[in-house]
Amino acid sequence: MSVGQVFRGTLAFLAALAFAYILLLTVNVWVGLLIAILVASAVRPAILRLQKWRVPQSAAILIVYGGLAALVLALLLLVLPPVINQFAGYLTNEDRLANRLIGAQLWIERTVTQITGTPFDTGIDPANIRTSVYDIVEQVRITAPTLVGNATASLGDVILIVVMGLYWITARQRTEDFLVELSPLSRKGQVRSILEEIDVVLGSYVRSIVWFRSSSALCFVILNILRIPSAGSISFFYAVATAIPVVGGIIGVLLGTFLGLLTSPINGVIVLVVTFLLQQVENYWLTPRMMSRGSDFDPLLVLVFVSIGLQSGRITGSLIAIPIAGIASILVKHLILEPRKATVVPTKRDGGILLSTADEAE
Repeated sequence: MSVGQVFRGTLAFLAALAFAYILLLTVNVWVGLLIAILVASAVRPAILRLQKWRVPQSAAILIVYGGLAALVLALLLLVLPPVINQFAGYLTNEDRLANRLIGAQLWIERTVTQITGTPFDTGIDPANIRTSVYDIVEQVRITAPTLVGNATASLGDVILIVVMGLYWITARQRTEDFLVELSPLSRKGQVRSILEEIDVVLGSYVRSIVWFRSSSALCFVILNILRIPSAGSISFFYAVATAIPVVGGIIGVLLGTFLGLLTSPINGVIVLVVTFLLQQVENYWLTPRMMSRGSDFDPLLVLVFVSIGLQSGRITGSLIAIPIAGIASILVKHLILEPRKATVVPTKRDGGILLSTADEAE
């Protein structure tokens, strides 16, 4: 190996390290861009449909994104004010919240004792409950400014993602054409096919998640039939929590049960039973199947990829694990599997036909 080759190899290695370091420093930006592309891919069919109806692209984008924003805002206005008022009341009156929880504890002990016929004790001192409530309320009061700052930062991230999504929709065709032009003449059709398939898979994945979250309205219907107070708030927070793969169901059940206990122990038990049963159906039947339908993965692989994403990137990692795996799967199919299939030729042998590559046939 010549000195020049060693020098070029060293430069290439250092450039790769520098690129990996820059990518690591800007990972939040790339994750935000991926989320923006996911949302844009999900709403693109609606925009294209409006364009077929002779609606200008800018107006179609405004209608679709404006409709989504109005829907989210309407949900927040319907759900958040009652919950905020309720929690504000508890924060200004710690005794009320502590008494609610202690009353729920006594009701559980009394009910279990009546059912089993033997005395039942949770082993939790009511004084400890009262002390814990005071400590938690005080901690919330101290960290409230930080929480507001974090919420403001999150809102800024959401706005940035929306803006990137808008730019992606308007620049998508130009980006696709640019990538196709960069590819060799013999690969242009394949590159365009890869880009189209990635866009379809990403959009289907997001739409499947949104459709599944809308099915959480069943929780609202059941709780309303059972006349549970704050059914809308409980169902909303349950739907938001269960959007987190794997662990979201547990969070949704606990949060819903807690909100139910704040009204009465019986309501807490009813919410616990309803949300637990829904969570079992969602986590182990609906979620893997709907996510696999949107990503063309086996349900078992969906659980594996989501678990890996959860371990590596927490909630965000679990949400983008399937899209990343889907993109990798498409690239492997087009760049490795299909070229290998194209080189397979049938070779006649005694007893049947043997499939082999052209090199092996020779």
